[in-house]
Amino acid sequence: MKLSEQQILQKTRLDNLHDVRNLNLWGQDIDNVSVLKEMPAVEVLSLSVNKISTLREFMHCRKLQELYLRKNEVQNLGDIQYLVSLPELSVLWLSDNPCADTPNYRAQVIRALPALTKLDNEEVKPEERAQVEE
Repeated sequence: MKLSEQQILQKTRLDNLHDVRNLNLWGQDIDNVSVLKEMPAVEVLSLSVNKISTLREFMHCRKLQELYLRKNEVQNLGDIQYLVSLPELSVLWLSDNPCADTPNYRAQVIRALPALTKLDNEEVKPEERAQVEE
């Protein structure tokens, strides 16, 4: 199912996608989030338990601070590069996606996203950060 402007505005009770700061639509069979291009100011996205297979569209959410994508279908850990341009992203939950089974998954994500403070509901420890920066 494609995430639509109407669905978002109905859920948030707002009139404009640019005004959306927080969106929670878990468990909706969503597989297309291209509408995120219209939401540059969103700060928190809870889209767990859906069918999202790529992180590409999230790169448009420049103010994103927290992204919850547990139990989706993201295959390629290389997609994490789409999140590199999000300077405020501090919380990411990607567990229970195929990409989370990649060897050294946690270290790779922490290395790619230096502003992360929490990954998969677990604090990023200073020693983890130091290890990936070596």
